[in-house]
Amino acid sequence: MLGAAALVLFGSADLVRDGPSAALIDIIFAVAIVFWRRLPGLGLAIAWIGALVQIATVDGLIVGDLLILGAVFATGLAESRPVRWAGIASSIVGGGVAGARLILFAPPYGDGALVPTDPVSRGFYFVVASGVIAAALALFWTLGVVVRNRRSTAAARSAQERERIVAEATLTQERERALLSREMHDLVGHALAVVIAQSDGARYAKLTDPDAETVALATINRTARTALDDVHELLQVLRDQGESRREPFGVADLGTLLASVRDAGLHVTLHESGDRQHMSAAHELALYRVLQESLTNAIKHAGRGTDVQVILDWQPGAVMFRVLTTEARADALPNATFAAKTAGRPTLATVPERPAPLGQGLIGMHERMRLLGGTVHTGARTFGVPGYIVEGRLPFNAPERQR
Repeated sequence: MLGAAALVLFGSADLVRDGPSAALIDIIFAVAIVFWRRLPGLGLAIAWIGALVQIATVDGLIVGDLLILGAVFATGLAESRPVRWAGIASSIVGGGVAGARLILFAPPYGDGALVPTDPVSRGFYFVVASGVIAAALALFWTLGVVVRNRRSTAAARSAQERERIVAEATLTQERERALLSREMHDLVGHALAVVIAQSDGARYAKLTDPDAETVALATINRTARTALDDVHELLQVLRDQGESRREPFGVADLGTLLASVRDAGLHVTLHESGDRQHMSAAHELALYRVLQESLTNAIKHAGRGTDVQVILDWQPGAVMFRVLTTEARADALPNATFAAKTAGRPTLATVPERPAPLGQGLIGMHERMRLLGGTVHTGARTFGVPGYIVEGRLPFNAPERQR
């Protein structure tokens, strides 16, 4: 389309002024323009053919010579380095050839000729004409290079933006997957720990307490239904991509949590100092889940009859928390299993060089605290006391870190 428009526009003018030979040259230049986008090297070669035909058949310049600028511009735009080098070389050589044709080999114009006849003046005119034509061609070649570089830069930025979007989408998926994993672990793990503890306790207590089995079944039923409702709510939010209709767990739900743990057979006491401070929903949920996981581990690893102290110290801008588990007997276990699981874990006093891998629950604790700028430490109790300790600090106003 561009070549046809140029042929009609420039060919008509040259046909009227210089005759059919000039129109033929315009046709050749128009064909060169046709290949400017896909095959700029071929377009440059065709333009050279047209220029040589012009030198042999036409005296002076024609309007169609403007199409050569388009062919040279296309070489600067080309992706191929040899084609770009051919474009700048053609600009320099073409300027010299055109200057020689116009000045050195110009036909005589008589007494009023514009080109001087003495060698020095003619040489000066040749240098000026060649330089101007070469500069014009090189200018269009440079414009092509600039456009190409800008396109390349824009393409690179677009590719980087796509990679960033893909990376953010992947990171979002990982966050959602990690969130779902933590929530499911906390919800189901705690419920199952209570159910197991109740069933084990009822099995041994029913011989001396006939009502123990009934009480245990009621607790199991209540715990299972609560867990089922929580899981259903979580899955509903994920499926509908909407807001949960239930308020997230927080400090106000600690009483219910401790009651369920007491039903499972633990002796739990809560000690609070200071005034409760307002926290965001994310901070309240994190504190609740850490305490829930600590109590769940006490149920699973220490068993019934274990003493657990939950200590909350409310300070300006932060809450200090501690969960102290004291097992009923030094040999009460799961203790062998518990000792094996916690062996090598970092304690409050020392951090081993190569700590043992943490379980999913402890990983979730550390991750929740890390995201909110808090800290948590876990480990076996010292000074020969059989049990476990979880303690940490959760600041209220610390910005959430990047996940």
